[in-house]
Amino acid sequence: MHLVNSAAFWSVDGNPIPPELVWIILGALILVGLISVLVPLMARQNAPTDSSLWRAGIFYVNPSDPALFVPKRFGIGYTINFGNRWSWLLIAILVVLILGPVVFSAVTISSIRHHLNSH
Repeated sequence: MHLVNSAAFWSVDGNPIPPELVWIILGALILVGLISVLVPLMARQNAPTDSSLWRAGIFYVNPSDPALFVPKRFGIGYTINFGNRWSWLLIAILVVLILGPVVFSAVTISSIRHHLNSH
């Protein structure tokens, strides 16, 4: 039986992939999996019907509703209760998770260019 060399498995063209990058990707995948399981558990099961609580028809804003997630007004799935103070923390976390890999990639590319230009 042939065992896969872990160093070769986690490399591109013989260069090892930084562990930080692996954890960023795995962390994002784990987070998506957790969210897909937890959102239905934390959401209210019936959709709010009061039209005055929906901004532009798609943004639910109700500070007196403790639910973080509510069923969408139209279609399938859930939306965030923007009246809940925790929704803004969730949005900030999502922005960091989305921009984190982009910033990490930009810094890594800049570092590689600097290293190549210095030789």
